[in-house]
Amino acid sequence: MFKAIALDLDGTLTNSEKKVSERNKKALQEAIKRGVSIILASGRPTYGMSEVWEALELERLGGYVLSYNGSLCMDCKTKEVLFEKTIPRKYYAPIAQAVREADLGLLSYQGKEIVTERPEFPYMDRESTINKMPFRKVGDFPNAFSEEVCKLLALGEHEELLPLKERLEKEYGEELSIFFSEPFFLEICPVGVDKGESLKRLLEKKGWKREELMAFGDGGNDLTMLQYAGKGIAMANSQKHVLEIADEITLSNDEDGVAVMVEKYVLSDTY
Repeated sequence: MFKAIALDLDGTLTNSEKKVSERNKKALQEAIKRGVSIILASGRPTYGMSEVWEALELERLGGYVLSYNGSLCMDCKTKEVLFEKTIPRKYYAPIAQAVREADLGLLSYQGKEIVTERPEFPYMDRESTINKMPFRKVGDFPNAFSEEVCKLLALGEHEELLPLKERLEKEYGEELSIFFSEPFFLEICPVGVDKGESLKRLLEKKGWKREELMAFGDGGNDLTMLQYAGKGIAMANSQKHVLEIADEITLSNDEDGVAVMVEKYVLSDTY
């Protein structure tokens, strides 16, 4: 029935230690043997996802990565970039200024580094730890990049990010995608980019139907993915609004919730 499984990473496929459990690994690799394609879909930068695709051995077995919330799609085996969308440079300076005026943090990525003016800002260390990427502190964020970036990330307390989100949506809502992945992470992506839209694009390339896609997630940036998939599954630890739209709810990311559903719907001979 299912030809592809799309998986968010943090809070979904990985446990609280940011590791892929042996049960999850075994279930997904067995699904691959049965002809199912694995798609890792995360807000993380591409390099920040490498530990997970290596743990699943997708370079050998095959699979796909949707990084930066779907701004970039890569074939894990060939490293071919199937599609990519970046934020035009003209937005970097006004967004950086709006973040400075709100006294919040802003970062993006270049190569294996996180680029920011304020590496000491709260929640910055969380992003560095998740992706295993060091900071490169710069004095002029808008001009720090040799190439256009796929994502900007504003950080801070949720109540402080809300006015920034409202301001950016008012000024750039028709030109950029602006949404929360976590209460303290405000994602700024190219217009039309989200996990659901990018999965649609990948499935069209592969000739798969949405009914043949199973998707797992737990956060706000997973909503479109779960809604698009033929079966959208929320983790028990998901944010409330994710639980409300899911087709089904599985166990938490610390209880191998992914494996439970893969075993039920893909590996079970009785299904």
